[in-house]
Amino acid sequence: MKQHYFDLNLLPTAGQRKELRAFILKRSENLSLSTIDGDTIQFKVLARFMKEKFPYLNSFSAVDEGEIIDCLKDWMPNNGHKTTCNHRMKTGNKVIVEDAQSIQFLKKLLLFLRPEEERPEEEKDIWQLDRFEFSIRRNPIDPIRSLRFEKIRQERMKSEVKQACYIFLKHQSAGTIVSDIRAAQRFADYLREKYPKVQSFGEINRSMIENYLLFTKTNNPDRKNRKTELAHLRRVLTQVGKNIEKPYLGRLFIKNDMPKMPETVFRYYSDAEIERLNKHIVNLEEQVARALILHQMLGGRISDTLTLRTNCIYQEHGQFILRIYQVKTSYYEKPIPDTVAALIEKSREYTFERYGETEYIFVNEKDPKLPFQYSMLKNKVYAMIYENDIRNDAGELMGFGTHLFRHTYGVKLAELYLDDAAIAHLLGHRGMNCVYRYRRASSRHLKEETEKYREMIDEILEDMERVESL
Repeated sequence: MKQHYFDLNLLPTAGQRKELRAFILKRSENLSLSTIDGDTIQFKVLARFMKEKFPYLNSFSAVDEGEIIDCLKDWMPNNGHKTTCNHRMKTGNKVIVEDAQSIQFLKKLLLFLRPEEERPEEEKDIWQLDRFEFSIRRNPIDPIRSLRFEKIRQERMKSEVKQACYIFLKHQSAGTIVSDIRAAQRFADYLREKYPKVQSFGEINRSMIENYLLFTKTNNPDRKNRKTELAHLRRVLTQVGKNIEKPYLGRLFIKNDMPKMPETVFRYYSDAEIERLNKHIVNLEEQVARALILHQMLGGRISDTLTLRTNCIYQEHGQFILRIYQVKTSYYEKPIPDTVAALIEKSREYTFERYGETEYIFVNEKDPKLPFQYSMLKNKVYAMIYENDIRNDAGELMGFGTHLFRHTYGVKLAELYLDDAAIAHLLGHRGMNCVYRYRRASSRHLKEETEKYREMIDEILEDMERVESL
């Protein structure tokens, strides 16, 4: 039908027609047919305006953005069009005054035509984090270089998520924001399928949340990170609610919505497994081997070990003190024996001889300003395991997880009967809530050893009874 298509001949110049055609095709990649159909009304208003006011203009961007938008706002009342419209939200029953849809349509067109390099980074669908003027928290052993929003198909929701993430970016780590975007995208995908008319997070209600919770539970009931993902979604909605003056969005989730996290098996390496691994680790490249041995001896996270600073050691009353900077928090200090200090010093000398003075002890060969990359370390260890057919105590090919060394370290501390505060400090925990896991694993180990001892005693008693009966 004639009213359901874009008659580009209504525009006065070939340049304008070409730009409008590209804009419409781009929008049709992400928006529903009904939304595109609604654009035909705004297009006709814009075409009349351009024909009257800019009949010889070959490009919409040839005029200053502010000038052409102000000109449209002046033209509309004289031609029977309002410059504002009232938008009533489905929840909260609040009315928001916005620019008329024709003005919004022109603004979106001008943004589309703006060269990529001229757009503010926060307006793009892919953010290059190095282009922001403020510093961003990133894990140096596995740095995130960009944030991507293009998979959120609803333009308004995408804009709301961008605004929330721009605020997060100033005080949260990039890795956390990646999880925020992923959670928002999955929820947006669900809304697009089940509620196609909803174009803003400000239009959702409690019923939609409940249906989404049921959807996630029935479609992927075994997903381990479901609780974490819902927590990220709630965080995004809370910030979006603050930005668009709808604070109730942060209260759409209730406590019972968050599923209980299944308690995972607390795994750690046995002494025999550690011995098998280290037998081959010492044959790896010098600095790689040092990093892995130090990681076992320090009991920290792998990011703590790989980001050790070259000035991380000092002496106090004859005792070596190690300062460890953590990605998630700030830093903590712990005493270390002379052997560990000597290994760190040897690693530092190795780096200085080859790369000069650097910030980190274990540096990336391609870019010494960066520390070892976790992916490199993991690949080398897995190659070592496969090449040497290293097996665990059950006879299976050994798996590898740097966090298992940390678990093993914590269990050993528990077996030394240190108190909870000492264990938490040596592991770099802020509190003592996690210490019970190391103690419980240690108790299990003690129980197994006790059972073996009791079996041996039982055998001795049986032998004694047999002798007495003779």
